[in-house]
Amino acid sequence: MNRWFLIAGVILAPHLAFAADAPPAVDEAAARAKIAAAAQNSLANAKTPEEKAVVEADLAFAADARKRGAQAAFVAAIHPDGKMFPPRQPIVVGPEAVAALFKGDTSSWEWAPVQVAASGDLGATWGIALITGKGEDGKPFAVTTRYTTVWRRDTSGVWKLWLDVGTPGPLP
Repeated sequence: MNRWFLIAGVILAPHLAFAADAPPAVDEAAARAKIAAAAQNSLANAKTPEEKAVVEADLAFAADARKRGAQAAFVAAIHPDGKMFPPRQPIVVGPEAVAALFKGDTSSWEWAPVQVAASGDLGATWGIALITGKGEDGKPFAVTTRYTTVWRRDTSGVWKLWLDVGTPGPLP
């Protein structure tokens, strides 16, 4: 249990745990509606080919997480020298460390970017997410988060997560 934190009776992975107090109740249907609207709007508002490509990479990454789970999706999407910033822990660098960070995670992740900026080989998205699952006690949980991802093209020109950070909180 050293890698997991207890929040409101729910065991969450360290990258989800930011406070010891109970998260507010989450209206999952409303969160999903906001995520769907964000996905449509971010694609419509992408102004350049790079911005569109980064939004598409973020949305494909989210679809992969829904299909195969967070661990597989994050490992596949992380740049070879990509970094994640779990709270109160060392920075996680590269696919192997990301796999270890998400080991045992069975929660369901849904997200979409809200805004994007990109130029050349770097891009950034910030977006909103809903993470649901069951805690070790078997009780369901739902957490909304906001995230920022810096995307970088790898040597083959594929957009990969270079820097990624999220924080729980209400969706805008």
